[in-house]
Amino acid sequence: MQKLDCEFLVAGGGIAGMCAAVAAARKGLKVILINDRSVLGGNASSEIGVGISGASHHGLNPAIYAKEGGLVEELRLNMLNYQSMGGYGFGAMLDAVFFDFIYNEKNITLMLNTLVEDCCVENEKIVYCRARHCVNNEELEISAENYLDATGNGTLALAAGAEFMIGREGKDEFGEFWAPEKHDSFTMGNSIYFETEDAGHEVKFTPPAFAHDITKMDFLKDINKPENFRGFSVYGPHWAYEFGGQLDILKDHNETELELRKLIYGIWDYVKNSGKYPQAKNMRLKRVFAKAGTRESRRFIGDYILNENDVENKVDFEDSVAIGGWPMDIHAPLGIYDKLPASNFVPVTGTYNIPFKSLYSRDVKNLMLAGRNISATHIALGSTRVMATCGALGQAVGTAAYLCCKYGVTPRTIAKEYIKELQDILLSDDQTILHRHDSVFEGFTASATSEMAYENIDIDEFMPLERDYSLALMCDTERIDSLEIYAKGKGMLRFKVLTGTHKETFLPDTVVNDSAVEINGEGWVTIPVNSCTGKDEKIYVVFCENPGIELAIAKKRVIGAVTERMHTESNHEKKNHDSVPLDKKTGYTHLDHAYEKNRNILFKNITPEQRVFAAENAVNGYARPYGSQNIWLPEKLPATLTLTADTPKPCNRLDIIFDNSLDVDEKATAMHGTLAEEFDLKVYTKDGIKTFSQTHNIQRVAHFDINADIEKIEITVKKSYGENAGIYGIRIK
Repeated sequence: MQKLDCEFLVAGGGIAGMCAAVAAARKGLKVILINDRSVLGGNASSEIGVGISGASHHGLNPAIYAKEGGLVEELRLNMLNYQSMGGYGFGAMLDAVFFDFIYNEKNITLMLNTLVEDCCVENEKIVYCRARHCVNNEELEISAENYLDATGNGTLALAAGAEFMIGREGKDEFGEFWAPEKHDSFTMGNSIYFETEDAGHEVKFTPPAFAHDITKMDFLKDINKPENFRGFSVYGPHWAYEFGGQLDILKDHNETELELRKLIYGIWDYVKNSGKYPQAKNMRLKRVFAKAGTRESRRFIGDYILNENDVENKVDFEDSVAIGGWPMDIHAPLGIYDKLPASNFVPVTGTYNIPFKSLYSRDVKNLMLAGRNISATHIALGSTRVMATCGALGQAVGTAAYLCCKYGVTPRTIAKEYIKELQDILLSDDQTILHRHDSVFEGFTASATSEMAYENIDIDEFMPLERDYSLALMCDTERIDSLEIYAKGKGMLRFKVLTGTHKETFLPDTVVNDSAVEINGEGWVTIPVNSCTGKDEKIYVVFCENPGIELAIAKKRVIGAVTERMHTESNHEKKNHDSVPLDKKTGYTHLDHAYEKNRNILFKNITPEQRVFAAENAVNGYARPYGSQNIWLPEKLPATLTLTADTPKPCNRLDIIFDNSLDVDEKATAMHGTLAEEFDLKVYTKDGIKTFSQTHNIQRVAHFDINADIEKIEITVKKSYGENAGIYGIRIK
């Protein structure tokens, strides 16, 4: 037996485990990361192939700038960099990025193909765990001060005897509306992904002997009902080909994976050979992924169990350490064989905070949790289980492990006595925590060579007002008197003004004005808004349906100005399943904003003037839009931002936070056009000037070691990846 020791043992090499290991290692902890597979990434690995989704819900969340920061965004930007070069296939890219992420950290020892088998627990603390290498059979005894279970299924926590939940809680347990009446053993099922490719000529397909004959199966008759989300796909993976939730998702794992393979090959046989999918003629089955992705199994009990009501009511926990925002995406337990839709998408309508007390075991004192095994109900897990959220949880517990070692205390003590320090460190490392901001950058005056005007004035096309459309505007004044839009046609243009409540979302809830202006021809038209902003610091100007009038629109979307498609009772049936519900007192039932990203209503000349892209935003402590835009944007590049200290400020490290298109879908495949690619940095100190130059920046946060007292900082953004590029903030540490 080989005996090893470390300060932090992380079991599980998925997104949560990797982010936890890196967070702890960068704080100086000696970390051992063990993973029972030969590759990293968990459900996002090259073996399983699921995309890294999170709070933004593919850009559909009404908290439009909801995409996580921190380590998980560092990972995603690394992936975009590899993809944009074109030299990697998808699987090879995943392996390259994930291994780079871990191997570049000198404080991490990575042990692949290694499975936790047992734990020694004394006085409610893990003393050591035993693990075995799955190939060479080597046995390991690993001691640590603190442990993390990020295995998904809770292998380490189970061995330590930690209490857990499995199945669906009944309504009487947590008062959850979407819970079943009584507790049962059902979970969400598993899915195996597949890939297809165009062969360039017609190809035949013969299924393997074990494949299902889909024509003899009952689910086929309802497979293409749009409301069931299970339609057959010619072009690749489909999450809804699911099975296993009605079984013991752990004990019956082999049976589940076999059934999924029978389904995948049988479905492709039907697509190729039924004659109902002529577009499949040249398509061939490129790959069936090696392993099923698991949505749910054991959930371990912490000092707090996150539930549906917390998510819906967006409870602001004192110990908040990360955000979620994916819908409560609750899959039908019988999977593809269920009569119900594949998933019940319960909207979250914004982002919410996740408490640290849900990220450690209540009965094993030095055991933390991250990923889909955290302390949450089945319903709440429907939202927290997606991988970008899991990565943010990993960063939180990895940072907490550092504080546990620093003070020689347990995670529970961190939650009670050191939570503010944990939150401050997370914020300074670009973690997003709702309603919190970093206050470390004070005593600097900001100026810039230019500042972008708050307008969108270049016409791409015209949009007939065949339904109601809202122009939602973040503002930096308490009221808007007027603005101009570009329209053509003839008739009265009725408009309503609405306001909202939550700074992070674009959701109107109150009508404050209802008026009209006459349109006669084509040109800029003044809209007398005459309204105060709401608690969310926004104004929503809704232009009402009038087929005789067209509004000029642009493909460009300006930060903080969002066009929303509004649904009334009369066109309610046209909404999508992921349309955002509204308070019906507004006169609207739902809105869509993601489907209008390339149809943005033109505007200019807002009065009073809105200096929403001023240089001062770079030192206000917020690193993303929240109420206001919180970004410096120049008129054009190159441009320079200058920060002058009132008195010299000590600085070990300086961070620059760039614009990484927080409103862009996580499915992007190229570097964000708004990201600064080339920039120069000059740091004026008492001892002279330190200069830095970056010609191929790929990250939202750029780090620089200074180790001096700063008098002035100059950042010149020279080039972006295609669009205007701004700066969300500067941090000194």
